[in-house]
Amino acid sequence: MKQQKQIIALVVLILIAVGIWGWSWYEPRKGANGNNSTFLQGYQPLNFPNPTIRWPEVERRRKAEYKGIGVNPFSHEVPPSPSDIKKTQEDQARLAQEAAARAQQQQVTQSQTVELPASMKFFGYGNVPNDTARRAFLEDGDEVYIVNEGDTLMGRYKILKINNASLEFEEVGSGRRGQKMLEDQGPTA
Repeated sequence: MKQQKQIIALVVLILIAVGIWGWSWYEPRKGANGNNSTFLQGYQPLNFPNPTIRWPEVERRRKAEYKGIGVNPFSHEVPPSPSDIKKTQEDQARLAQEAAARAQQQQVTQSQTVELPASMKFFGYGNVPNDTARRAFLEDGDEVYIVNEGDTLMGRYKILKINNASLEFEEVGSGRRGQKMLEDQGPTA
């Protein structure tokens, strides 16, 4: 019984294959006027002048170099106008000139060193346990100043770095930098 069902299925599949093959070779009957189909009766070719390929034009366009203007075609933003672009370039040039002038002025002011008052002495430094900030000890007559790195001394000098043998500072108003060496007072008698 099982083999009989398989043979029937094979015959059905063969008949379907023959039907498909025959359909692919089928030609419809020709109509009364001899045309293959009736839908082409009103066909007229397009009126296209001189359909030859213009090879010089193709070569010229093929060799053309694309020069974009930097506009993203997928953006919803309106691209800047040429006058806006020119204004932006002028502003950038002006800002660059101002930055160069400031840098030159800063070099001139930084080349001039600043000194702490002559009566002030840097006599030591130290660390507080469990504290990473270094402290410097300065003396001005009877006044003793204890400052950390980053503190302001006398409202005029910012302490930049406390080294083993020197103290680096910057004058707040002018940005000029200076250095004060550690003064060894020796043993007191």
